[in-house]
Amino acid sequence: MEFQENLRQAVDIARQAPSSHNCQPWKLVHIEDRRMRAQLLPAHAWPEHAQLLLLGIDRKRTLRALPSLTLEMQLSCGMFLGLLSAAFDALGFHCNWHWLERLDTQAPAAMPFLQSLEQGHGCRGLVLLALQPQRVPDATALAGLQDSVRQRRTHRAPFAEGSCSDMVLAQLLERHWPQQLTGDQLHLRVERSPAFIARAAGLVRQFAALDFSSYRAWKETYRYLHFDPRKPAEDGFYLHSLMGPMSPLRTRIMQCVLAPEVMQVLRIVRVPHHMAAQLAALVEDSAQLLLCSLPSDNLASTVMVQAGARLMEVWLNAQRLGLALHPLSVMLQHDRARGQLQHLAGGDRRIVFFARFGAIRQRHGECLRRPLAAIIETHGETV
Repeated sequence: MEFQENLRQAVDIARQAPSSHNCQPWKLVHIEDRRMRAQLLPAHAWPEHAQLLLLGIDRKRTLRALPSLTLEMQLSCGMFLGLLSAAFDALGFHCNWHWLERLDTQAPAAMPFLQSLEQGHGCRGLVLLALQPQRVPDATALAGLQDSVRQRRTHRAPFAEGSCSDMVLAQLLERHWPQQLTGDQLHLRVERSPAFIARAAGLVRQFAALDFSSYRAWKETYRYLHFDPRKPAEDGFYLHSLMGPMSPLRTRIMQCVLAPEVMQVLRIVRVPHHMAAQLAALVEDSAQLLLCSLPSDNLASTVMVQAGARLMEVWLNAQRLGLALHPLSVMLQHDRARGQLQHLAGGDRRIVFFARFGAIRQRHGECLRRPLAAIIETHGETV
């Protein structure tokens, strides 16, 4: 099978990764120019039939309303990388990851070529993925991965009652992917204490209104809401996927009510606080919460991307166990809210992901995705 077909299969799986606002900020460049490959990595990395991909953050798709969103873009691209790597593994390729932050010190002569590559393709590079075919594809593993990612959804409705058993939680946190991909920095903590959950819900009630009342942040979010299901979209969310089925009239009303300018006026009558209270009620009714943290605020992009890959591994475990996650990103996007949550967690670790999770009661909603041609670009030709 030609590598281009393998690449399309792998990206078709990887593009199902979750991302902030479903903005899908990843860009993948297939580097076919052998001279550039030789400048970027040592010659021994290029046995016959080896391939090189650059994964970066698409500058045109980057969320910018809040400083913390830079970290979320890296985390999202890490989740994409995790699925991409798992797909190539099932397709029979050996994967090797070369982190660009480390390339700066390990191969400084490569940096001008890398910067030219990034500028030409409008992305900020994160990692080079070297691929070498080594074995026959595992059709069963590939089909299982495809099935898991296509069924995965962010679940914003109430979960089924009851907490997960210790055995299920152990399976949730199992490792299957190489540590070179997922790193060893991300700490995952499952909290089932009713007292902790109640206090966390109180923080959500206190701070979640920031998601709606910050004009700049909500204006950016609003761009990713789609109100007419008859109009095709490739990112963001249809309103009914977030709030359930509704009539055309109610959809139109919500389109007006949620408009950034209107939301600023509705702050007077505390509508954002009412919406925050609804989110807090979902947290309070949850049987368990997931908190993911890193050792400090010194968050190198390599560490964040690896954390994203590890988180994607856990998210896939959850899907296979019949569980779903609902990220509560607003608690991490604002420093004061995150500080209070970290204080509640009782440590100095930097929380980078916070979610409620549980057994799925009902599935609904589309999963909008960018076409493959919008994600994959090619640089140069094999010579």
